[in-house]
Amino acid sequence: MQIDLQNKVSLFNILIEESEMPIGLYVGEDFKIEVANKAILSAWGKDASVIGMTLVEALPELDGQPFIKILQEVFETGVAYEAKEDKAEIIKDGVRQTFYFDLVYKPLKDQNGKVWAVLNNATDVTELVNAKIKVKESEELFRQMIYDAPVAIGILRGPDFVIEDANDDLLHIWRKDKSILGLKLLEGLPEIHDQPFPELLMQVYQTGIPHYGYETRARLEHNGKLDDYYFNFVYDPVRDKNNKVTGVMVVANDITAQVKSRDAFRESEERFRNLVHDNPMPTALYETEDIIIKIANNEMLKLWDKDASVIGKTMEVAIPELEGQPFIGILKDVFRTGIAYHADQQVAELSVNGSLQKFWFNFTYKPLKNAEGKVYAILHAAIDVTKQVQLQKQKDEFLGIASHELKTPVTSIKAYAQVLERMIRNEGDEKKANMVQKMDVQLNRLTGLIGDLLDVTKIQAGKMTFNPVHFDFDSMVQEMVDEMQHTTSQHLINTSLNSRSNVYVDKERIGQVITNFLSNAIKYSSDANSIDVASYASDGEVVLSVRDYGIGISTELQHLVFDQFYRVGGNLQHTYPGLGLGLYISSEIVKNEGGRIWVESEEGEGSTFYFALKI
Repeated sequence: MQIDLQNKVSLFNILIEESEMPIGLYVGEDFKIEVANKAILSAWGKDASVIGMTLVEALPELDGQPFIKILQEVFETGVAYEAKEDKAEIIKDGVRQTFYFDLVYKPLKDQNGKVWAVLNNATDVTELVNAKIKVKESEELFRQMIYDAPVAIGILRGPDFVIEDANDDLLHIWRKDKSILGLKLLEGLPEIHDQPFPELLMQVYQTGIPHYGYETRARLEHNGKLDDYYFNFVYDPVRDKNNKVTGVMVVANDITAQVKSRDAFRESEERFRNLVHDNPMPTALYETEDIIIKIANNEMLKLWDKDASVIGKTMEVAIPELEGQPFIGILKDVFRTGIAYHADQQVAELSVNGSLQKFWFNFTYKPLKNAEGKVYAILHAAIDVTKQVQLQKQKDEFLGIASHELKTPVTSIKAYAQVLERMIRNEGDEKKANMVQKMDVQLNRLTGLIGDLLDVTKIQAGKMTFNPVHFDFDSMVQEMVDEMQHTTSQHLINTSLNSRSNVYVDKERIGQVITNFLSNAIKYSSDANSIDVASYASDGEVVLSVRDYGIGISTELQHLVFDQFYRVGGNLQHTYPGLGLGLYISSEIVKNEGGRIWVESEEGEGSTFYFALKI
């Protein structure tokens, strides 16, 4: 089962927090405590309130001790520092106490190789060190210490490494019980015969030099099956009063869960990286508020006209031509707010062979968040729709030319038809005159369609003109209703006009919207006999609604009703003629007047169309 990157980061953070090994992260030259897990807080005798302080502020007792100076050297040189059994004086429970730690100061570097933080991994070996001191004083106390120690400890005696003592924690690590006490190590754990541990033990026994193992794999038998386990451990020589090595003390910490979880996290991250690279859609991943390019697949690199050298750079450095364009600012807003951003047919100027060219894209910036809800990266997916936009422009230009060229001959035909109707009617041939009148009605429909096409081309070109005037909204609506009532004998148009508002907009254009609402209500409710028109004022707006009791619109299609050329689909399409431009034009008119337009509908129950204008 694939686990997403966000869940793995959350798991990684949990593992750090719950780790028995003290872990801290100090950021910047003043070593601000960015991360401090429970174990290190316990070692310091502090609580989580120290997170966000500098190390000196949190532990003032470190003044005069070498640790701050060592951290400064690690930060300046970028060279890690490791120490065993380092002595530290820490105020705990109000008392200055001595502790000993095996610790590592590891510098963390950015993409430019500059150290930005130091990771502190430590093992509190205070009890172990004190135990070693006690061992020199008393063997019995030493043995008791082994059984009481909060870590896994055992004693192996002689060159055959007889298991003299092993506390419960070590027996648990070995997956054995006390029956192995008194046996030689290879008798008690025969599965390690071909593993490096017997040889390492012999080196410690013969040289007297301790051995430290970190994240070392061991294959141990459990329930009759060999499994892999991972340990941090120490093989420390045990000496008699004459300083002769008589055995080896084993101190171990089972870190199997941490190692396997970390490896699983890395595998998941690699799968995510491969998914991005294999995606046929241009895809990229950005990190930090500086918008550093972490991943960009080949499709995205082609889109940018860049190569893989941009990986690890900020967008501003990698794609300088974006300066002055909105994209980097939008990315920073998404990182800051955690709110996704999507745009359709967004124009961008990108470099192609050294020269800027315009492209259009549909794209999404998706913030990725950790378990605390903090954005740690942004996923960018894009589709190049330049060809579609260019084709749309060509289509709009064609429609503009065609509708303009059609308008003149249609107007002439309409004039001739009206003259012809009067001539025939004067001659007394009513039948022929009525036929010419029907032709005139159809010419009116054709003129309306041509007008819609012209309006669309004006909208696309940004040339639709508006001439705002002050007028009484309810009176204008009533006038439009009265005019439309003459066109239908089937429907009664009921009004409830209560806005009592004056508006300052283009009266003719808003009348065009109301006419469209009413004509649609008549057209799409052929089996009903009434239409309801209402107006009211609310929150500084005047709102108009037109409700019909017709076929309605399904929920999944309602978002399309204000698109160009949208018409009722399915078997009913032939029943409702038109180009599907009226609501699109109405939407653009209302938006240009600073208003809102929307629909509420239920399939089979009718529709209510609304628009709102500022008062």
